Amino acid sequence: MIYYFDNAATTRVDEETSKTVQEYNERFFYNPSANYKKAVEIHNLISDARKNVLSQLQGFNGKLIFLSSGTEGDNQAIFCSKKRKNGNIVISGAEHPAVHNAAMQLKNTGYDVRIAPVDGEGRVIESEFLSLLDSNTSLVSVMHVNNETGAVNDIKTLVKKAKSVNPNILFHSDGVQAVGKVPVRLVDLDVDLYTISGHKIGTPKGIAALYVKTGISIAPLIFGGGQEFGMRSATENVSGIIAFSNCVSRAVQEREINAQKYLNFRSILQAELSEIEEIRWISGQDASPHILTFAFKTVRGEVLQHALEEFDLLVGTGSACSARRAHDRIPQALGLKEYSDGVIRVSFGRENTEDEVKFLAKKIKESYYILRKYVGR
Repeated sequence: MIYYFDNAATTRVDEETSKTVQEYNERFFYNPSANYKKAVEIHNLISDARKNVLSQLQGFNGKLIFLSSGTEGDNQAIFCSKKRKNGNIVISGAEHPAVHNAAMQLKNTGYDVRIAPVDGEGRVIESEFLSLLDSNTSLVSVMHVNNETGAVNDIKTLVKKAKSVNPNILFHSDGVQAVGKVPVRLVDLDVDLYTISGHKIGTPKGIAALYVKTGISIAPLIFGGGQEFGMRSATENVSGIIAFSNCVSRAVQEREINAQKYLNFRSILQAELSEIEEIRWISGQDASPHILTFAFKTVRGEVLQHALEEFDLLVGTGSACSARRAHDRIPQALGLKEYSDGVIRVSFGRENTEDEVKFLAKKIKESYYILRKYVGR
């Protein structure tokens, strides 16, 4: 049996969602762009799914573009939004690589890209963020929930204050880790662009969406047949879209009960692991409940991760999108210093149980004390 605690990286597709995907791939496989009745029915189902997602997230003042991934959504927001060549772009120092690396590409082409510092939990420091904004700021991107630590940025306040500096600023937020974990009311957040991903809430990989507020102009990233309002050409991933709509509904409806469950899990882990003197808690008490990140000074996170794997316990050491290459940008932004190699990220999902969490806590302690003996040898 696998005990899976890396749900911030991806989530399992359950039997109900698998059946939905199979049904739409086998029975309702028609191309929505065709003119015959069966295809038109599929086209209408996609429209219904779009309306449902917008309703669930209270995105009443915008439209939704279905696309392939959160990375694509972030890239389209960064590259395809209107920006003055002599303007500046502001992102937080703890953004996902999909935002950070896209912004760095713009920097290579001549844009002034400014990095707003974050605190030790990964939350943007508001005063320093605002100090970077001016009348030439074209685009801002600040993630809603940090994928490494679970830190929640007050997007509503940041949007309001950014627009007070410059009403023409476009504000994008990566909401990939937010949907189903914290309240997401797009009309209330007042963001111009917002990215959502399906595989973080139980859909197969390959489906996501970009919310675009009414009145915001954005260019296509992919050109072709003009699907998705001409904003994302390619034959639609029908089964993925239907699954995405269903899983967004479920994630929103289950959010509060899951949050209470995850907070209980966090309390169990923190109570058990606090006996380890050198442990440093990175996730704050007000972080998204589904992520608990901590670090050790003497035991490497990757070594502990593999030790836990021997007991079929799977945890993360940070963003899966950067786990296979040298990655020190986020630890530096968080000011981890001597703790930077010892990060462990535990992220909970709807299928985890209290007994699994207790087993995880027990094996983390056992593995830590064994590995600790070999430090310096």
